[in-house]
Amino acid sequence: MSSRSGRPSASPTTRISALARIAGRAVAALALALALAAAMPALAGAATTVFNPVADSYVSSSSPNSNYGTSTHLRAQGSSPNYVSYLRFDVQGLSGQVTGAVLRLSPLTSETVDVRGVSDNSWGETTIKYSNAPPVGAVAANSGPVYAGPPQWAAINVTPLVQGNGAVSMALTSPSTSSTLRYLYSRNAGSSQAPQLVVQTASPEDNLVGAAGDIACPTTSSNYNGGAGTAAACQQRATSDLLLGLNLAAILPLGDEQYEDGALSQFQSVYDSTWGRLNAVSHPVPGNHEYQTSSTASGYFDYFNGAGNATGIAGERGKGYYSYDLGNWHVIALNSNCTRIGGCAAGSPQELWLATDLATHPSSCILAYYHHPNFKSANVTTMNTTAFWQDLYLAGADVVLNGHAPSYERFARQSPSGTADPIAGIREFVVATGGRYHVGWSTIAPNSGARNNTDFGVLLMTLRPDGYDWRFQAISGGKFTDVGSDSCTGATVDTEPPSAPRSLTVAAKNVNAVSLKWTASVDNDGVASYEIRRDGAVVGTSRTPTFADTTVQPGTTYSYRAVAYDAVGNVSIQSNAKSVTTPTG
Repeated sequence: MSSRSGRPSASPTTRISALARIAGRAVAALALALALAAAMPALAGAATTVFNPVADSYVSSSSPNSNYGTSTHLRAQGSSPNYVSYLRFDVQGLSGQVTGAVLRLSPLTSETVDVRGVSDNSWGETTIKYSNAPPVGAVAANSGPVYAGPPQWAAINVTPLVQGNGAVSMALTSPSTSSTLRYLYSRNAGSSQAPQLVVQTASPEDNLVGAAGDIACPTTSSNYNGGAGTAAACQQRATSDLLLGLNLAAILPLGDEQYEDGALSQFQSVYDSTWGRLNAVSHPVPGNHEYQTSSTASGYFDYFNGAGNATGIAGERGKGYYSYDLGNWHVIALNSNCTRIGGCAAGSPQELWLATDLATHPSSCILAYYHHPNFKSANVTTMNTTAFWQDLYLAGADVVLNGHAPSYERFARQSPSGTADPIAGIREFVVATGGRYHVGWSTIAPNSGARNNTDFGVLLMTLRPDGYDWRFQAISGGKFTDVGSDSCTGATVDTEPPSAPRSLTVAAKNVNAVSLKWTASVDNDGVASYEIRRDGAVVGTSRTPTFADTTVQPGTTYSYRAVAYDAVGNVSIQSNAKSVTTPTG
């Protein structure tokens, strides 16, 4: 209980008992996690399945009778000569309904590609030519901006092309009639760079949930546009459309459901006709904008619970925090508008309730959600919810969902202090993409694994008895997606290294200090740290893409490189080398 040593000694007896149970459960969960990590090479029960192509090749109009099935790369180009690449996957062993599919490509050039369906699966890798290649269908998806160089991946949502088990063929083409040649690695380049098809499925015992925050514009917004919105704002109808017809067990609106002030009239005019269509399965939490008109968020509680009602789907009026179960998952809705409800710190009424709730509802899978994120890279201010994280961490919680920072961001498992913890850490998702608008980035936070601040959409999560899958689904026209799977107990299984730090620059600030700066690496599950090497030897580490070397000597030339590590120790290739000579005096 050493992590509790700074809290008041006069805590209520119920809280002491609750925390004791939380701590005991956390120790047991950690012991089980260590045992499973040693015994299991992969996630138990995960229904995210990765397929590599059984065949791929490109064809060229300039050599219509040539085959390129042994090439280590694929090509796509729209104008003369015309290049088209074909991939075929043998999708087998799926059980349950397909809920999502993502094509992952490793590009050699920073150019977008289109993905098209191919109905004919009879083509052969070593026999396909431009002259006999099967016709391709309409554009099903576009990669959006990509960065060249492994182990970077372009992730493309191709769910409409994958219906279940069986052969699946796809074609890669260039958008429009572009004359720029796109290069991507083929399956002959090796397993670390070969294309992948990531397929997610759901079984009857699973619970599919959808989540997003920062949702509806007011009718007075210049971007409202009669409810249709614009490309940059007010896309509440488009995001809610993504959730219709999905047989969802729950919708989790993550706060700021109705801008600008949470007035009941605006809830009734905008939110109700969009996200309100899903109120039968909605479990909302309030955001700060719900309190703009009323210090008690009366419009929010009147809308969700009914005018004047003391309680309802939004929880008890004046509190807004509650919990419920979805299968094996215990789900906790919290209110991070701390100044409105008596605080969020240790010993506050809500924190006491949270500790008791965790102790009295033990579960091997726990998800909590509230508006303000504890960790974020977006350029917004937020509330301190560390006490929530400490209680959840001790209880072995798995996931925290937040809004407020208008963007999408996924973090690696981490502790309440932000230290990477791939065994017992909590994974945070910021999903403030419900339609209102986006904001820019500030400093990229440690352990940030995926980010986007251009696409509106929702997070779809399949809650399984022993784990979960996630997929970010963008609205029509959006290019970004993010997909993955994790278990409720056990170490993160991650073999993908971060990308190499890029654009390293060094400068001698004075006779005994050299400053370094580089473009941050990216990783599928978050970059944990960087290692700085001087003349081949390690001189320090950093959690951000900057470093100051204060161990240099005057009038000396040094050569520097940087490498990136993720939370489980995967290491990137080295950055470019840069040399600098310190002043003589």
